[in-house]
Amino acid sequence: MTGVTGPSGWLSALVSTTPPADPLGPVTQNPDQVRQAACRLVESRDVCRPAAPPDTIVQRPSAFGGGNGIFGLFLWMLLIAVVLGIAWVAYRYLRDRSARSPRSDEGDDVDPDDDALAGTVVIDRSREPTGWREEAEHHRAAGRIREALRCRYRALVGDLARRGLLDEIPGRTTGEERNELRVSAPNAVASFNQAADLFDAAWYGHIAVRVDDDDRFQQFERDVLVNAAPLNHRVPKAYEPSMR
Repeated sequence: MTGVTGPSGWLSALVSTTPPADPLGPVTQNPDQVRQAACRLVESRDVCRPAAPPDTIVQRPSAFGGGNGIFGLFLWMLLIAVVLGIAWVAYRYLRDRSARSPRSDEGDDVDPDDDALAGTVVIDRSREPTGWREEAEHHRAAGRIREALRCRYRALVGDLARRGLLDEIPGRTTGEERNELRVSAPNAVASFNQAADLFDAAWYGHIAVRVDDDDRFQQFERDVLVNAAPLNHRVPKAYEPSMR
């Protein structure tokens, strides 16, 4: 720098000066290799296995091909509904088939519903008219005339059913039985209506009844059976012998 004088000379000398060389020299190593070597030394999970950025996370497909979670839930509910529906249909089929199977303990291979399908009357096979009349006598002896009239009415309906004149279905109204008898045995309708009126008044109208009312009902019952001619072709075969 000898011979440089004045400010302008110093500035020229500073610009033309060559920068000092890097004492460490140029770097020739791969940065990724350096990072891997450092990871093997420190074994830091956060450094060696950084989390993937949000936009690179891969969504796992759902059981129904991925997509909206609500749609997948809907498909599951639909599948459950289908399975329950199939189970219900199977239950109804097995129950109906079991109900139609013959009753081996009664020795009767005829189902009551088959009577109506075959064009014959339906008969309540759980109890015979004689059983109803026996119970009516027990109620009468105990002073329960209302219950006695109920049993006598059930016995009368049972007799008419076994003559093929009306269906013996527990739970039917007297109106249904009146209408049916009006077609099958019109000569017996008048007496049957009087017996049914007495039964309805005692059982549904809660009218007080006495022993003489029970006597009147038995007279109506006899008149009905005298005027009710049997229709043997409508009697189920299981009851034909008992009709004669």
